[in-house]
Amino acid sequence: MRAIPPPLRGLRHVGRRSAATALAAVGAICLTAVPAGAASHRAPEPRAASEAAPHAASGAAPHAAAAVGATTPFRTYEAEAGSPGGGATVTSLTAPPATQYSSAALEASGHAYVHLGGAGSSVQWTNTTGAPISFLNVRASIPDSTSGGGTTATLDLYVNGVFRQALNLNSKQSWVYEGNNNYNTSDNQNPADGNPRVFWDESHTFVTGAAIPVGATFSLQKDAANSASFYDVDSVDVENPPAPLTQPANSVSITDCGAVSDDNPTNGAADAQAVDSRAAIQNCINQAQTQGKILWIPKGTFYVKGTTGLTAQGITIAGAGMWYSTIYRDVPVPNSTPLAALFDVTSCTVQNFHVDANAVSRSTIGGDGGAMDTTGTNWVADGIWTQHTMSGFWASGTGGTVRNSRLTAIWADGINVNNVSMGADTGNNLTVTNNFVRGTGDDAIAINSVHYNTNGDGSQTFYNPMTNITVTNNTSIAPWGGKGIGIYGGSGHHVSDNYISDTARYIGLGAGRFGVNGSDLLSATVSGNTVVRSGGNAYSQGQPALHIGNGGDGQNTGTVDHVTATGNTVTDSLYDGIGFSTSTNTVLQNNTVTNPGRNGIAIAPPFYPAPTGSASITGNTVTGLHPGATSYVNNSSGFTATLSGNNWEAAPPEGPYGGTPAAVPGTVQAENYDTGGQGVAYNVTSVNGNANGYRADGVNLEATSDTGGGYDLGWTGGGQWFRYTVDVATAGTYTVGLRVAAPAAVSGALHLSDASGSNLSGAVNLPASGDWQTWETVDTAVTLPAGRQVLTLNQDNGGWNVNSLAFSAGGGTQPQVDLAAGRPTSESSHTDVYSSSNATDGSQSTYWESADNALPQWLQVDLGAARSASRIVLQLPAGWGARTQTLSVLGSTDGTAFSTLKSSAAYAFDPAANNTVTITFPASTQRYVRLNITANTGWPAGQISGFQIWAT
Repeated sequence: MRAIPPPLRGLRHVGRRSAATALAAVGAICLTAVPAGAASHRAPEPRAASEAAPHAASGAAPHAAAAVGATTPFRTYEAEAGSPGGGATVTSLTAPPATQYSSAALEASGHAYVHLGGAGSSVQWTNTTGAPISFLNVRASIPDSTSGGGTTATLDLYVNGVFRQALNLNSKQSWVYEGNNNYNTSDNQNPADGNPRVFWDESHTFVTGAAIPVGATFSLQKDAANSASFYDVDSVDVENPPAPLTQPANSVSITDCGAVSDDNPTNGAADAQAVDSRAAIQNCINQAQTQGKILWIPKGTFYVKGTTGLTAQGITIAGAGMWYSTIYRDVPVPNSTPLAALFDVTSCTVQNFHVDANAVSRSTIGGDGGAMDTTGTNWVADGIWTQHTMSGFWASGTGGTVRNSRLTAIWADGINVNNVSMGADTGNNLTVTNNFVRGTGDDAIAINSVHYNTNGDGSQTFYNPMTNITVTNNTSIAPWGGKGIGIYGGSGHHVSDNYISDTARYIGLGAGRFGVNGSDLLSATVSGNTVVRSGGNAYSQGQPALHIGNGGDGQNTGTVDHVTATGNTVTDSLYDGIGFSTSTNTVLQNNTVTNPGRNGIAIAPPFYPAPTGSASITGNTVTGLHPGATSYVNNSSGFTATLSGNNWEAAPPEGPYGGTPAAVPGTVQAENYDTGGQGVAYNVTSVNGNANGYRADGVNLEATSDTGGGYDLGWTGGGQWFRYTVDVATAGTYTVGLRVAAPAAVSGALHLSDASGSNLSGAVNLPASGDWQTWETVDTAVTLPAGRQVLTLNQDNGGWNVNSLAFSAGGGTQPQVDLAAGRPTSESSHTDVYSSSNATDGSQSTYWESADNALPQWLQVDLGAARSASRIVLQLPAGWGARTQTLSVLGSTDGTAFSTLKSSAAYAFDPAANNTVTITFPASTQRYVRLNITANTGWPAGQISGFQIWAT
């Protein structure tokens, strides 16, 4: 089948301004609650013990003993782990996605949510945090408007069964559509185009009245006053924030410079009456810089309107806390002015405030700019909560740190540390630690080392490769458009003890290089990370949960070397647990893969080629394999893997798919080749299949448009084979109807053999059906003994698909197939463009013509192997006038010594008989068949438009 290169995913524009680029219900994610009055930026504390949750899947949450992920001041309760009531239902992802598109369950944390569809439906939890709950952050989805652009509605909060308050929700910053050629974009808000994505948004509020006490129940309920037709609830974060911080000494407040707070809820859109405080804030920044003071953002929401952001250098910008102080960016939409970030800060400390925006996509037209572009030395971002911006942090420089921050509902990357932000050329010794990231439209966290950028005039700007980046103890949940953590180039990086879960489409944790202009990755240590329910089916690729090698961005280029991955846990991957593409000197040691959706560890899985590479794979454990899957598979003959001390299930022995041999007579579906894996049940040199929902090792399968649907076997190539176990009812000869599709004729495409390797069918030639999904039936015949047999479908030449093999009794004779169709030719000479290949191309109108006035001349075809033949059909173009050619037929097994198959005779080509001549002779087995032409009454040259060779 035609090769399909994987498309670019999450394309990252690495210039001065860019942002992100490029299955069961779970229990509560239990993280440490902050005691009342505790500072939000305190040092991480030991994680509280995880409460037991009903129906929790293995690996559902970071447990106390694991010390993985961020320690946060809130606890997350998953809706599916709560108690549905009043007709509410739980919706869960129960199988890997069968398409490349999204769904609400796929984008949900835990890959599950609760649906509130009717009045009185609810979901309830109990406060087991050990502290009062005074603040809620709800991740939910309500319907779009019929014309797009979103709606607003309320949802009611109850405490101990008593109504407490109505919560504001909206869908103005969600619901984009990928139909009508909008795949993997975020700008299309037209519901008529179909295939929606970006279902979830987050809304937070303080609890009205008394805090919810320990042991109390609290619930979200759809009442008659709640106007949305449904409410899907994914999760709720609960906490008891400390009191607002007070203005520090030696500071200047933005209100002193004229900034005015607007505390009307934004709820997905800006308040048109709000005062634009941009100039006042910038004035205060300038004063703080001049006077060496702290810039203070007091409690309140302060608007920055328009397309111009804020710039600061060498100061501290501090707020009263991420729950209290907000800078809100309001850009008129649709927007045509490229946006810088809301904050461009150099060598600054920013801490303890919230950033929000009215953006409705990740591009200029949607009003989307980054929250914070950072560079310089020893900069710090601490305790920042960012929402609805293109990126959270786009940061370069030396010695900077992002810590203790939240990034939720971001249009592109959450935290992208790089070597290009704000015109820098370095990114060294940067740290990303103890951050919580959820619901990003690209990578939640990325190390993005750029080698060069191409400028508008064609010149290139080069950058220093990044070094010594540390990414530790972060939590990355449910990115809907990228990885949980992406490591793209550089050296000396340490990525450890992070918790990654529920990627909607892409790799959970990837170590590689980004694109043709990215830096090579020359060393990295990836250790102690937990990757749960990750991987995805973007572009129908079935991506692994943890990936090492180039090509993780769709470009199979560059060097990935000396990546050490130790002590990582990969649980419930949607497809392969750990996948390798081209990479060298990898150490994969003491990792655990549990319950993979496909194979445990795979070298060169679908769409991740590894033509070369090397790895040491030692001490790893794989358990919980699904039927048909294997613990370890190497699909590349050029990738050298050294295996030792691994604890994994042995590959299953060869056997019939589904456990029962296919019946003969009957139809064998091509997708139901035997189980047993590479080298046992099949042998492939390329792995491209995208029918990931059908079987774990569907290496070269795709959905078919043939009658009856299902899947076909494609990406054929010489030397590949697939085995099928059948049960033959009665010994005898069977006709095999091969359901095939081929854009062009393929000679010697395949043959069927038995368990001993004996050729049962001979070479089977396939006619041109015209397209990969235009199907025809081609017959061959095989003689089979009775009983259980293993048949092999051998691919001798590629360029075709097969959907099924229908065995019927009474095959008798070999089917009539033109042995010369599409086969290589040679000649004594040719004139102009009339070469010998025209004689076997299947067209009567194209022809071979030898040099004029130089008879005798010859035309020859190579059948590829010695084949028995006894009949030749010759043609000239149907519109030509009558003529007689005198010729003989010669044959050879080696192309050197020829014998006469038919002595020289005169053959009349008559347009009344379609200018067709048939020549018969005693059956003879030859590889090369030659016509030797000595005379032509119509032209002084040899002329043939069709040269067909038949067995009978």
